[in-house]
Amino acid sequence: MNRPVSTRYLAVLTGVLMLVSIINVADKELLAPVVDAVKRDLSMSDTQIGMVRSSVFLAALLGQLLWGPLSDRWVRKNIIVIGTLIWSGLTWMTAFVGTFPQLLMARASMSFAEGCFNPSAYALLTDAVPKRNQGMVLGLMSLTYPVGTAAALVLASVIGTQHWRQPFVVFGILGIALGAVVLLVVREPRRGSNEQAVQAGGEYSGHFSFAEFRKMLSVPTLLLAFGLDTCQATVNWTLAFWAPTYLTRYKIAPNSESASLALLPAIVGFVAGALIGGWLNDRLRTRFRTAPAWISLFAMAGGFLLALLVFNLFQLGWLMAAVFFLGLVTYLVMPSVSLIQFSVVPPEMKASAISASNVVLNLVISIVTFFIGVVSDGAGLRLAISGAILSMYALGFVVSLAMLRTYTRDMSRRDLMVAERVKGI
Repeated sequence: MNRPVSTRYLAVLTGVLMLVSIINVADKELLAPVVDAVKRDLSMSDTQIGMVRSSVFLAALLGQLLWGPLSDRWVRKNIIVIGTLIWSGLTWMTAFVGTFPQLLMARASMSFAEGCFNPSAYALLTDAVPKRNQGMVLGLMSLTYPVGTAAALVLASVIGTQHWRQPFVVFGILGIALGAVVLLVVREPRRGSNEQAVQAGGEYSGHFSFAEFRKMLSVPTLLLAFGLDTCQATVNWTLAFWAPTYLTRYKIAPNSESASLALLPAIVGFVAGALIGGWLNDRLRTRFRTAPAWISLFAMAGGFLLALLVFNLFQLGWLMAAVFFLGLVTYLVMPSVSLIQFSVVPPEMKASAISASNVVLNLVISIVTFFIGVVSDGAGLRLAISGAILSMYALGFVVSLAMLRTYTRDMSRRDLMVAERVKGI
């Protein structure tokens, strides 16, 4: 019989992992609000900035090949602690770079280390939190992306972009402190502890293997979920990185500080969308199990229409209002993606599923980011980022539509597989 955990502990666990996730995202986004200052200080072009941004995602891709299988085979809490200490130390060291190669190496190595967090944390949480509440908890984790981005934007604006090195020191120190908190507070749950048969008194016997990993990659819904995750992530990271530069370059915002703060309505929309998406999933899944796919379909269609509007607005007030709704609608998909993945793979493969998805999305984002820089140098930033974002929304809609045909079947196959691996009922 599995020992129950208290609501208080689950709240503390979720809160601690949310704080680590916020620092994780902020570290990745610290360069975005200070791009112009870094370009001047290090004599870099848009293409070189695109290369630095691409290196972040390529390094994260390589990291997933290590962190996902390791998280399914070892203690996930320990992986989070070790990774947090390493990436936070590298963030702090970024404050001392003096050349383009040094900046590229610092950001890439930081990204490799921080790739440990999502596979370990999301798999750990969904083994600790009851299934009936997982939509909201995943929504809370999803809102750490916009909050982390906001933290990077606000701190850079308060300190001043001319002092662009200082935020790296601040977030590096905060991350090291949070790594110690995880070590002291978080407990490792048993894998599969939230499965219905396990809750009834059984013991889950499934274990990670590369044979099971290969079998997992043949599940149609999971592959479609990888595509959906890639589409939403490309949209979100493209906006987070390039939007401040877009607003200043086209004179929509008067300076870099104002451009960074002008994104706050979008971030509030992201937060609202993540919470509403989590709440909707928990409510609607009790009525029909394919709710996450339907929510994703609506989010991608609505995001496409709102993005068309956003890239045709050049007055700051109207644009800020439009990006709030863009953020809200887009982030409805965030909890849905994780729920879809976890509902079609067995418990011992959850971290590896996240890592496989991250491999795909980091590869795509690195390529898209590089070409945004190249197209921006040749044809303008507006064409570059609007083309990338609208294409991702359109592809996400098609993927969500296709998922409705496979989702029910793949969930049923997964449930049968899990039931066969539970012993002692």
